[in-house]
Amino acid sequence: MVTEEYLLENLCCADCASKIEEQVANLDTVDSAHLDFIKKKLTVKIKNNIDVEHKIKRIVKLIEPDIRISQLSQLHAPKPKYIEVSLLTSFIGVTIAVLVYVLKLTETPKIALLLSAYLLSSWKVLFNAFVKAMNGRLLDEHFLMCIASIGAIYLGDYSEAIAVMVLYEVGQYFENKAVNQSRNSIQKMLNLKPDVVHRVMKDKVSDVPIADIAVNELIAVLPGERIPLDGIIIEGQSTLDTAALTGEALPLACEIGHSVLSGSMNLTGKIILKVTSIDSESTVSRIMKLVESATQKKSLTEKFITRFARKYTPAVVLAAILIALIPPVLMRASFNMWFERSLIFLIVSCPCALIISVPLTNYAAIGAAAKKGILFKGSNFIDALSRARTFVYDKTGTLTTGKLKIKDLLPAEGVTEDTLASVALTCEENSNHPLAKAVMDSLSQRFSFEPAIMHQEFHGKGIQIQTKDHIYYAGSKDFISGYNIKNLPSEPSETCIYLADKSSFLGIITFTDDIKADFPFVIKQLRKLGVRNHIVLSGDHQTQVSNVAKELKLGKFYAKLLPDAKMDIYEKIMLSTKSPVAFIGDGLNDAPVLSRAEIGIAMGAGGNQIAIEAADIVLMQDQPLQLLNTLRLARKTKNILWQNIILALGIKAVVIVLGTFGMASLWEAVIADVGVTLMAIANSSRLLRI
Repeated sequence: MVTEEYLLENLCCADCASKIEEQVANLDTVDSAHLDFIKKKLTVKIKNNIDVEHKIKRIVKLIEPDIRISQLSQLHAPKPKYIEVSLLTSFIGVTIAVLVYVLKLTETPKIALLLSAYLLSSWKVLFNAFVKAMNGRLLDEHFLMCIASIGAIYLGDYSEAIAVMVLYEVGQYFENKAVNQSRNSIQKMLNLKPDVVHRVMKDKVSDVPIADIAVNELIAVLPGERIPLDGIIIEGQSTLDTAALTGEALPLACEIGHSVLSGSMNLTGKIILKVTSIDSESTVSRIMKLVESATQKKSLTEKFITRFARKYTPAVVLAAILIALIPPVLMRASFNMWFERSLIFLIVSCPCALIISVPLTNYAAIGAAAKKGILFKGSNFIDALSRARTFVYDKTGTLTTGKLKIKDLLPAEGVTEDTLASVALTCEENSNHPLAKAVMDSLSQRFSFEPAIMHQEFHGKGIQIQTKDHIYYAGSKDFISGYNIKNLPSEPSETCIYLADKSSFLGIITFTDDIKADFPFVIKQLRKLGVRNHIVLSGDHQTQVSNVAKELKLGKFYAKLLPDAKMDIYEKIMLSTKSPVAFIGDGLNDAPVLSRAEIGIAMGAGGNQIAIEAADIVLMQDQPLQLLNTLRLARKTKNILWQNIILALGIKAVVIVLGTFGMASLWEAVIADVGVTLMAIANSSRLLRI
C-alpha cells in the first residue's frame, strides 16, 4: 500500500471536494481517499504501488477545471498570486455595457456590444459549464448560472444577464477569499512549531532544519521562541506558556532536570535542551496529526448535507422546469414572466452556503478546541458529544486527583512496620500501577528493600514477587486468599493492598485520594446543560467509590470492577440509553472501555498513553473544567451549524417567494445566494474567537 498526497490549489467548492473524494475512492486501484477541504489536501492510499496520478488529475479537472493539482512531495516555492483574469474581463464587460447605455446606440451595434460585454463577463463560467456538460455533469452551479443568464438574454434583458454574471464572479471572489482567510486563521492557530532549530555542538550554535535533529542532541531555545522538540532542560531556567497544548493560562516555571513539551512558548530565559523525541514523534507533531486526521471522521450532519446536496440540485432543476411550464399551460399565463421567475428560483436555490459551512464549522471547532488543549479525533465526536445525556466516569485519576498517598501501615501481629514497608517496596518496584507509584513515592526514601529477581503482575488483581530467599504477594484480598493465605482481616473502608509471603499474612497498606477541586461545580453545570445521568465505574473499594459518588451527588456507582466488568456494565448502560454515552477515564484499565465507547474521553496530562490512543477526545490539561468546556464547545458548534442551515434555507425561501410573485429579479437572487454563503462562513468563523 502506497500513500500519495496532492495539493488542490483553487479548491473553494465544498460540493466539488466531496465529489472528487468519492470518485477517486471508487477507482479500482485506490484503497481509500480523503480530501481535506480546509487544507486542500487529497490523501490517497493506492493498492500495489500502481500509478494512478493521471486518473486522479483527470477526475479533478472534469469536476472543477480551475483546480491546479500537484503532488505535495514535488512542491517547491509557492507560486506568486495574480489578480483573477475573469475579474478584470468582467470589469471591462461592465464598462462596455455602461457605455452602450450612455451613448444610446442603435439596436444592432447595441446588441453586438452587449453580447460582447456578456461574453467578457461570463467566459469563465461558460467554459466551466461546457467542460462539465461534455463529461455528463449538467446539474452544476455553473450550469445553473449559464441557464439563468442565457434565459435573461432570451428575454431581451441583456443588462440583467451581464449583472448576474458579474455579481456571481465578484461573489465567488469574495467567497473564496473568505474561505481562504478562515483556512489561514485555523492553520495559523495550529502552527505550534518552528521549521528551524538552534543546534548546539561543541559550544557552537547553528540553525538547522527541525527534521535533522536526532534524539540526545542539544538544542537552544531563546525567549520568545516555541520549543520545537520534547526534551529535558540541562542548562538554564525559564517560564513556559503551555496554553497552546493544555489550555492552561498560568505560566509554568521550569529549571534543570524538568521535562518540557514541544509547542510550549519559552517566555523569560534561554534554555538548553537534551532532545528526547524526533520531530515526527514529538508531542506537538502528534497533536497536529490528530487534528489533521480529525477531518477524515465526518459528523452525521456533514454526511447528511453532502447526501442532501446530491439529490437537492436535480430536484431544484425539476422544480424550476415545472415553475416555467405549469402556469403558462394550465393558467395561460405569460411564458416569459414565469420563465424569468423559474430562473430566479434556479439561482437562489444553489446549496453552496449549506455545503461549505458544515465542514468549515467543524474544522474551526477542532482548531479552536486544540488551542484550548482539547483534541477531537473527528468531527463525528463533536456531533455525538453535543447529543450526549449520560456521562460514565472512572474514579481514580478522573474524578479524583490520582495522586494516592499512603494513609496507614497496618502490619499483622508479629510484623514490624519496617518489614511491611520493605516487602511493599520489593513488590511494587517494577509496577506502573498508581498504588505502586504511591508506595514508591512515600516509602522508598525511608526504607531499604530487597530487589526482586522475578516479577509477575496479574492485571487488576495483584503481583507475585520472588527474591533470592522469599516469595511475596501484593494485591486485593481475593488475590491473596487465592494462595491459601489464612486469617485475612476484613477490608478497611479505604483503598488498600494486602501483603503476604508464601505462608503468612504480613499486613495491609491503606491509601487516600482527594476529589479534584472543580468537579462538584462541573457536575452541577453539566446537569444544567442536560447531562442528567452520571455513573461511576471503578476498580476501587466499595466504600471509597460510594463516598466519592455521594460527595459529588452522582447517580449509580459500581465498585471492585476488573476491566472486562467495566466493559460489560458500560455496554449495558449504552444499550439502555437512546442518546450517545460518554466514558471519561485515564488509566490503562480504562483503555478497553475508551476504545469501545461511543465517546471516549481521556485525561491527557496524567493519563496513560494507551488510554490516550484509545480515546476519541483527549483533555490535555487534565482538569474537570476542560470537560465542561468540551461539552459547551460541542453544543456551540451544533448551534452554529443549525444557525447556518436555518439562515440559508430561510433567506432562500424568502427570495424564492418574492421571485415567484415577481418582487425579486435575477441579480437580487445572485446577491441573496452569495450573501447567504458569506454570512454562513462568517458565522462559522466565530468559533475561532472563543
